[in-house]
Amino acid sequence: MPLACRLLILFATLLAFAALTDRAEACTVAAASTNLGSVSSYSVGTTAQQGSGSAGLQCDVTLALLATHYVGVTLESSTFTLTGPGGKTIPFTPSFTQNGTAIPVGTFQNLSSTTLLTLFSGTNSAVPIYVRTTPTGALPAGTYTGVLNLRWYYSVCNVGVAVCLSYDNSPGLVRPLLGAPTTWGTGVPVQVSVTLTVLNDCIITAPAASFGSAPLASSFNPITRTILIRCSAGTAYTVGLNDGGNASGGVRRMRSGTTSNYLSYEIYKTATSTDRWGSVGTARRGSATADSNAGTYDSVTTQGYTYRAAILSGQTTPAGGAYTDTIQIDVAF
Repeated sequence: MPLACRLLILFATLLAFAALTDRAEACTVAAASTNLGSVSSYSVGTTAQQGSGSAGLQCDVTLALLATHYVGVTLESSTFTLTGPGGKTIPFTPSFTQNGTAIPVGTFQNLSSTTLLTLFSGTNSAVPIYVRTTPTGALPAGTYTGVLNLRWYYSVCNVGVAVCLSYDNSPGLVRPLLGAPTTWGTGVPVQVSVTLTVLNDCIITAPAASFGSAPLASSFNPITRTILIRCSAGTAYTVGLNDGGNASGGVRRMRSGTTSNYLSYEIYKTATSTDRWGSVGTARRGSATADSNAGTYDSVTTQGYTYRAAILSGQTTPAGGAYTDTIQIDVAF
């Protein structure tokens, strides 16, 4: 072949290689976050919360399949706790696999032996990181945050068609044509934030209330019952009772089966009060007025609300039968 032809082919090959080297970098390192969601304070107190997100390194795994990749990481520091209102904390453990071994601090980890598609199995071909909390009780509601400071090292193919022609290396990484890096360099630092939102919640115990049996509406005696409520730490609240399922004109009524027979009754705020316990404004009860443990908000102590229920006098005695109603209790923070 004439020399000119060889030079022309070589020139064309160089042009092709130059065009390929214009590709974007194979890997990017960017701040990332893992959100563990919004969870009841009682769930956080009894169950480990788990979630995953990007560990800050994202690579084009399509080209990386053309050659051996090298990826390493060091967890330089971490809070290892999520801190929220009042300085309350929730310990957490980071790992590169779900329920896996905790990532050690200050130890370089060579992840190159991990299958490529497994290593970059996160969203948009990112390395995933998994976080799980330690159950922690007596937490006030609010947002809890922590951080992980990672440093990534990588050498991944970024130019190729059938074989890799060029590698995207992190700063200072030296890689021979064959074999592992001789120098991993300085890597690229990145911060990963972790967030968990703790929600107010309550545990409510409300026993059924029965007036028993009587021949006349005027013969029923008033009864008292106590509603027990335990809520998230540090949070005052109010308690309301709705009008039930059969109310008329602002008066609660019990109903006999599917008939149109009703028996009017009312619920009052305390064992001796004549104030109606309702669901709006001043008709509600505040936690500071609980009959037991008023104003104690530690998520452990239960407040008691004793009420009086009475069949209203002066009404006509309806037909005999079993009369029932259902009252809904709501707690507002």
